[in-house]
Amino acid sequence: MVIMRRVICLLILLCVFCASLSAKSELPEKPPGRFFPLQAREHKDADSFKYGQPIVGTTYFYWYDIDTKSHIINRNGTDALTTHPADMNDISYKWASWHRTELKDMIAAGIDFLMPVFWGVPGKYDGWSFAGLPPLVEAHSALQKDGLRPPAIALFYDTSILKHNGFYKGGTNYHVDLTTDFGKDWFYTPIRDFFSLIPPSKWARVGGRPLVFLYAAAFAKQQDPEQFDYVRRRFRKDFGLEPFIVKSSQWQGQADATYSWGGAVSGPLIYKQVVSLGPGYDHSAVPGRTPLVVERHDGQTYIERWLKVLQLNPEHRPWMAHVETWNEWHEGTDVAHSREYGRSYIVLTGLFADMWRAKTNLRIGAGYAGANTVIWGPGRPKGLGLRQSSGDGVWKMKKFGDIEAIVSEPNPHLSKSRYLYFNVDDAFAYELFGQTVSVSVTYRDAGCTSFRLEYDNANPKIGLFEGAFRAVGDVSIGETKEWKTAEFTLLQCRFMNRCNGTDFRIVILGGDLALAVSKVGIVRAK
Repeated sequence: MVIMRRVICLLILLCVFCASLSAKSELPEKPPGRFFPLQAREHKDADSFKYGQPIVGTTYFYWYDIDTKSHIINRNGTDALTTHPADMNDISYKWASWHRTELKDMIAAGIDFLMPVFWGVPGKYDGWSFAGLPPLVEAHSALQKDGLRPPAIALFYDTSILKHNGFYKGGTNYHVDLTTDFGKDWFYTPIRDFFSLIPPSKWARVGGRPLVFLYAAAFAKQQDPEQFDYVRRRFRKDFGLEPFIVKSSQWQGQADATYSWGGAVSGPLIYKQVVSLGPGYDHSAVPGRTPLVVERHDGQTYIERWLKVLQLNPEHRPWMAHVETWNEWHEGTDVAHSREYGRSYIVLTGLFADMWRAKTNLRIGAGYAGANTVIWGPGRPKGLGLRQSSGDGVWKMKKFGDIEAIVSEPNPHLSKSRYLYFNVDDAFAYELFGQTVSVSVTYRDAGCTSFRLEYDNANPKIGLFEGAFRAVGDVSIGETKEWKTAEFTLLQCRFMNRCNGTDFRIVILGGDLALAVSKVGIVRAK
């Protein structure tokens, strides 16, 4: 019996080993494009954005094809698009004419760089993601010959291919493990393949280095903090320079900048170098998804998001704006020319992009801009707001004698902690970058063991998600049922809505997790 078990184990190991060898043999040694390899001298006179120069980019979805109805009609025969391109007859990743139309509209919208959303599974060179790039390059060149200046081309690496790729023979998936040499090689290969298909004169560059945005990290089986160093070494060997990597916040390892996907849903999402924002969201046409709609309100959602960003002090605000998206019509996040909205969002994007590049600092409705204090109380917010109950921040209103307060309630996500989320008035908050404030919390001394604050701060090395959740204080709760006030000193404030879409939260721990709060105030440090 023991011998049989050992034999079975050896057979399993042998199968895994053979599968690994098979996978390695299928990684293509050479990329599909002709712009490879390159030397450093070939980049000497290339156009480039300067680091810190205000620029606007957008994600470009080019998987549509009217001939095959790919990404236009669902498998069940229903309409795959929530919003629709203005001309449904001329839409295909295979046609330079379609790319030309979109590029011309991007010029009108003031877009500095576009990012084709690249589903570049190594070796699958007959797929739309590869087939669509040469027509895009052709359209780009044609516009340049006409004397126009189309947006430079960057890479948006759709990292969902790290899990969903059909890489093995027979169409099974390889779940990419970035802690292995093969996994790192696999991860790098789509980057190599993309740039081999784009003339280096068309690359979007920052400080001379080609721009690479990375989608979510969750699709990788495992990560390695050295994974980006590997990419840099390989890219330098193959192309003569290093890429400028912009990662989403969940990626391990040192990148050149950080951003967050989701600006169309809950933007603006603000990081040190990059802000993401979009016009709204509606994936009603996508089968199998839970309904989620963020209303556009005839453009007001998009306008308000841009106005929030433009109220930031240009000395502190990000310099790269990511418009999410140009034409993701499945999820209704598009700003392109559409049947539903015409060219309205092209006009709006062009207007705001001009102000962004000019470092315009707006002062609209800045009632608390010069204030020293903002206060929240039940039904009496003055520059400090309590977020409505949602997610893990659930509460109810309750009276304790003559005192009205909110009390933390159970949420479906956590059993050992609860949260109360607060938003600081934007005009007040945007002048606090890197500064110190004092926060006072008036609470009832009963109901939990302790509480602290977590806040969005400007030091990316302190707090989770590059400083979005910096912890401060530890207030012990007794059983006196008296009303007390705790004081917290918050250093290096950022207050740019990165704390789950808010600026700070009260973290409630232990006991029955029911903390009552009647007043919260913020005072600028003198």
